[in-house]
Amino acid sequence: MLRRRLLAAALSAAAIIGAGMPAAANAQADPAQCTPDLQYDSNIPSWDQYYGDGHNPAAKLPFGTGGTGRVEGKNQSAVVLEYFDAVMAAVNTGAGTASGQPSPTVRMKKYPLGRSVLNRELAFYVLSTPDNVANLDEGRQDGPFWAGVRAGTISEAEGLAAVRNRPALAWVTATPHGNEPAAAEAIVRQLYELVTRKDCANQRRLKNLDLFLMPVRNPDGRDNDQRTSAWAFDHNRDFGTRQQSENRSFIPQMNKYPGLFFIDAHQQSSGYFFPPNEDPVHHELSDFTLDTIQNTIGPALQQKFNDQSGQYQNYNSYDMFTPEYGDSVPSLIMGAAGMTYEKGVSEAYGKQAYDHYLAIDETINVVSDQKVRLLTKWVEQWQEAIDQGAACNLQPNKLVSPLHDVITQQPSHPVCGYFFRADEHSGDVAKLIKELLEVGVHVYKLDSAVNATGVREFGKPATTKTLPAGTFWIPMAQSQKHWIQAVLGEDPFIAFPYFYDVVTWSYPLQRGLAGSGFLVENLPVGVTTTEITAPALGTTPAPDAAVYAFDTDSMAGLGLVVDLLDRGATVYRSGSAFTAAGRSFATGAALVDGATVRTAGIDLAALSAARETPIAGLASYPVARYLIAKPKIGLFTGGTTVPSNPLQPGTGTGQCTSTSFCEALFTLTQKDKLPASAIVPITTTQLAAGELVTGQYTAFINPGSTIAAGTGASALQAFVNGGGRYVGSNAGGVTSARNAGITQLNTVNLSPTITTPGTEYSAEYTTASPVGWGFDRGGFIYRDASSNPVFDPATVGTGTVVAAYGTRAFGYQVNSLGAGKLDGRPAVVEQRLGSGRATLLGFNPFFRAWKDQDERLVLNAVLAPSGDPIAPAAVRTPDPAKGQTSATAESAPPAAESLAKAELPKVASRPVVASTTTQKDVRITVRRSELGKLRTAVKRAKLSKALRSKVRWATTKKQATFIAKNARLSDDHDRNYWTSRVMGQLKSLKVKPLQAQL
Repeated sequence: MLRRRLLAAALSAAAIIGAGMPAAANAQADPAQCTPDLQYDSNIPSWDQYYGDGHNPAAKLPFGTGGTGRVEGKNQSAVVLEYFDAVMAAVNTGAGTASGQPSPTVRMKKYPLGRSVLNRELAFYVLSTPDNVANLDEGRQDGPFWAGVRAGTISEAEGLAAVRNRPALAWVTATPHGNEPAAAEAIVRQLYELVTRKDCANQRRLKNLDLFLMPVRNPDGRDNDQRTSAWAFDHNRDFGTRQQSENRSFIPQMNKYPGLFFIDAHQQSSGYFFPPNEDPVHHELSDFTLDTIQNTIGPALQQKFNDQSGQYQNYNSYDMFTPEYGDSVPSLIMGAAGMTYEKGVSEAYGKQAYDHYLAIDETINVVSDQKVRLLTKWVEQWQEAIDQGAACNLQPNKLVSPLHDVITQQPSHPVCGYFFRADEHSGDVAKLIKELLEVGVHVYKLDSAVNATGVREFGKPATTKTLPAGTFWIPMAQSQKHWIQAVLGEDPFIAFPYFYDVVTWSYPLQRGLAGSGFLVENLPVGVTTTEITAPALGTTPAPDAAVYAFDTDSMAGLGLVVDLLDRGATVYRSGSAFTAAGRSFATGAALVDGATVRTAGIDLAALSAARETPIAGLASYPVARYLIAKPKIGLFTGGTTVPSNPLQPGTGTGQCTSTSFCEALFTLTQKDKLPASAIVPITTTQLAAGELVTGQYTAFINPGSTIAAGTGASALQAFVNGGGRYVGSNAGGVTSARNAGITQLNTVNLSPTITTPGTEYSAEYTTASPVGWGFDRGGFIYRDASSNPVFDPATVGTGTVVAAYGTRAFGYQVNSLGAGKLDGRPAVVEQRLGSGRATLLGFNPFFRAWKDQDERLVLNAVLAPSGDPIAPAAVRTPDPAKGQTSATAESAPPAAESLAKAELPKVASRPVVASTTTQKDVRITVRRSELGKLRTAVKRAKLSKALRSKVRWATTKKQATFIAKNARLSDDHDRNYWTSRVMGQLKSLKVKPLQAQL
């Protein structure tokens, strides 16, 4: 059978010829100079011909060689791109060919994207006819034209008039997960077929489509055989937020060329998944996107694989709900048919690559064949979005899978637009505005103050409120309405209780932008606005001010504090809110000694612009202030060594495999841009040796590891007692503090078990503690996992509750709200010991580098002052004889003294209450009457012996649940293979699950 063949060694015409032959184009004439039968241009070198001379021994020969698994047949990223470059040179100029002549039918163009974190090349390529490539960026400017249609700057009528005369754009990409490599070789095969085939069917494809190919999106992970980026981040959970440099450089460029489809090629353990997709899908996905995926491309792929008796699966597992993936993000931003293709690694490497090639090739075929119809619908979706936004309408939820027939909720309120105050959380608001501008969202500023009705600040009910002049305004009446709502909305209104990953992700809530919000009514008639291209919130303060003031109610503002301390300025923070220079300042505002700024030669205007944080010049200190020490932060590695990472590769490759450590290190140094010299890894050996004290560290961050009772815990106690700041997260961070005798805070198990798989909650904050400074407007709490600890308020003791859960969840949750649940429970607690402090967080503040708000909590804790407040008029003169600087001279006596050794609590093992959580379990719930069919489905799925040992069953009067204990610890792609078998069997038995956690 054709499906059993491997890729031919030389990608020859003899290899699976029929697989790539499309049907006749339905509305396109055959290009000139094509052949009616299948012929290849022998002038273009195949992989084996190009690498056959041995000039690059890293190339795997013959092409497609390799056994099962992920490694044996994989080529390094540079080898793949070298072949692309060689083919491009051959078709464009004839370089390296026997004839020395360029191809008469094909041209290519390369778009460099810089380098990866570990200095590997990043690039994508476009190929099409010579005319199309010449007119992509110049001439007809097809790229800018379709981008203009997407942006709403080119009318629907103009777009529709061009669907026959201009080529459509389309994307094929691979390896966001580095250890899923075979799609790169599949795209190599696709490249060869596209540039060498001379038949009319192929030439029609090139005439109809400009094909953008990116065979390697994560070269560091690919070459190091790791799923993640060099920083241990999952690129496929970062496509929306774009924290990783590879995504950040690619996506804005990608959006310049909006495509009809976007393939995101992955791998799983066995089989092959391609659409149609599973529920839920995000309600803002356009009808074009869903219809093209579910009813056009999906069925064509099913038919192609049926023809070759190929094994595949649909529905069952992969959804399009969270706007973080390589399918959902292009679908929402580009209006594309964004699709995940997952090929199993259990077959020979050539078969892995071939099946990917087969799916990619057929996708190109069907879209080319139906180009006019599909491009028409693609154009029409943008005006439809504008019209929906003008009417303040959110799209309703819909179901796409035959496994379900009940929609559990619909969007519950209109949204006319979003507003973000420029005078609150300035730097973090500016960052969000920049991210929106990068993907084509139109942003405006209010020209004057507006008294508006239907104003809903995030987390609050609608009211009438005055929005000040300069407020950023993002109207929904624009073509990017779908993306705006997907990432800014409080609640994603999940249609069905099934989740593959997190269930909420609201950018404003995760970034703590309380006080901003949205309008459920249109702005009053006559309001004028000005469109912006950049937030531009930095200022140029007076050069001779005695004091400089700026807010620290943003992560950017706190970063500016560290910038100034690092450059030698003396910085204080206010313990209270105040008004000065015609504006209000929140608690914790920075007050900077102007003389030290000038002495150090600091360019305040440049720092203000970089941090997008306005700075005001004052004549004197307006309120009491606390001196802030220059931080030296120890970051706990959780082990005896420093994991290899891009900043400290050591003897390794620089590819980090310690997620918690590198997640924190990346967030602090790369995202928040704190000086790398201020963040120092601390191993268990260094901790036990007392290096936190002897090395004069000011703070110690533990991102979730447990420090056992013993020398490490004793050293931690000594550090905090002596004035150090400890920041610990999740159960491990709290247990460490308990073992060290720093706190009595404990956790509690709730019954029934709660489910909070990435759920956002309202919260109550206090600014009485320095950890809560800047949270005058409040904030939110994001539980990144159901396994996050639940604190027992009875164990807070002398601690201060900085943040407590409110009474509202902004999305899906189970059993977490109500009396005795999360309501009112502490989530962030500050505990004093001696002259130091410990801050304990019941969540991961560095989760995927998404949570600017939680990063503020960490920095507030790190920068918490030691001394008593200094009165506004007080000025202390340095005494050089005592070795004092302007900073140390201002130090007041400490607010608390260190405890004597006899007064210190005993160091002992005090684990927190073991939590019971379903976070790690695969769970499928059906009606109680369908328990027998559920058991049958599990039996037919033929789970492995190891999996069968994890199976449990739970029943109530109305429901029955299949449970695979701790089965969600494995790779999600590998897990998908067996869960999709179970779900597929349920489908065949006509059982529609009530809930699924896969």
